[in-house]
Amino acid sequence: MKLYKKVTTFLLLLMILSLSAQEYDDARYEVVLKQLKLNSSKIHNQLYTEKKMPYLEDSYIIVVPVLLGKLEADGFSVKNTILITDSQGRINNKYIDATEFGSDAIMLDSFTIDTGLYKLNSNIRSFGVTANYRGSSGPNPYSSSDISLYYPEGKTLKKVLDNYNLRTYSGEWDMNCSGKSEEDNSVIIVDLAKTNGFANLKIKTEKIKKFTKEINNECNESKTSKISYKTLKFNKSVYQ
Repeated sequence: MKLYKKVTTFLLLLMILSLSAQEYDDARYEVVLKQLKLNSSKIHNQLYTEKKMPYLEDSYIIVVPVLLGKLEADGFSVKNTILITDSQGRINNKYIDATEFGSDAIMLDSFTIDTGLYKLNSNIRSFGVTANYRGSSGPNPYSSSDISLYYPEGKTLKKVLDNYNLRTYSGEWDMNCSGKSEEDNSVIIVDLAKTNGFANLKIKTEKIKKFTKEINNECNESKTSKISYKTLKFNKSVYQ
């Protein structure tokens, strides 16, 4: 298969994932915005997303990207208000994240909610919110994903991991076959060992390098990969 077909398929998959992340319940959306005293014009509605919590009955995680200024064609900035609500949209937990997410040459494509088994100790299970970015250059494709972890605390949320990079992909090619790319893919493994009462987070990263070249009218690919590990420990406030 020609490389351009692979890239087209990859971009199509990104579009499908982005669209699925944008689905939400309209009635719940209206109730949420009314409680936050926000007009829909103040929200980046394509980035607004929600997900049912599988381990808490009648609970939804909602990410509300509040615009900082205007939504321009060439860029924008948002700050997230992260909520846990019931099925009707009534807010139980509210957290205004201080992180500013910008979108310009590298576009902020979506936020996704990760309800994986991030059990940090016997009493605390966290969830993730991932910011996904992509570049717009065909000859120099780029994408990345950064995750933050939160858990409910009282009527708010506690942020314990701040924008940790889980994936970065970059490359350059001739739009036909010849080119090279580099990709780092990481997964978070909750370790049995603890620091300050919280489980250590073991990060397993696979670094993949690919090279493509046309030989006898066929696009040939070679690949190398390497696995590495890193441990993040809880320092009484966040993981480092």
